[in-house]
Amino acid sequence: MKSIKEKCEQTTRHIADKILFLRRANKLTQENFAEKSGLDLRTVARAESGKHRPSAQTMELIASAFNIPISYFFDDTKYKIDISRTALIYEINNKLNVLSKNNLQKVKEIINII
Repeated sequence: MKSIKEKCEQTTRHIADKILFLRRANKLTQENFAEKSGLDLRTVARAESGKHRPSAQTMELIASAFNIPISYFFDDTKYKIDISRTALIYEINNKLNVLSKNNLQKVKEIINII
């Protein structure tokens, strides 16, 4: 039977793996990931290393930045990230970021039709 310490270490590693996967699935550097989530670069590095468990606030910031539920960090069966879908969303987002207000309005109208 695993000790509490071993279970805590396993949970911390699981969370670290999920954060690392999320960053890689979005094709972000640690710097880009930190900026997108509003975190310090050192916080991202520590969270991914699994040496320190990220705080609830850190996980909330990441979840909010990537529009995922906080349960993503704990649940192995739900909210798995579809890498191809995430890559497509990331590509669309990059293209939307350079559009003028007029063109964004046109895109919004098209989306409403869909």
